[in-house]
Amino acid sequence: MKTNQKLLKGLSLLCGTLITIGALMFIYGYFVSAVPIVTAVGIGLARGATLIFIMGLFLVAVEDNTGSKKQKQS
Repeated sequence: MKTNQKLLKGLSLLCGTLITIGALMFIYGYFVSAVPIVTAVGIGLARGATLIFIMGLFLVAVEDNTGSKKQKQS
């Protein structure tokens, strides 16, 4: 269980940082800069970080469910 908590903490810090950077790049590219590639990279970074976070949550949930079933069988 401690491993899951450490994994979730690291996952949330990583993805939160990436989403923040992506949002700032999007805002900068949309409002300040005239270069549309900055906007696209910001959107991609935020969406990618969200996908990584959802996948990480799914893996932790699956591991937690299968681990509890294995302990009950023993």
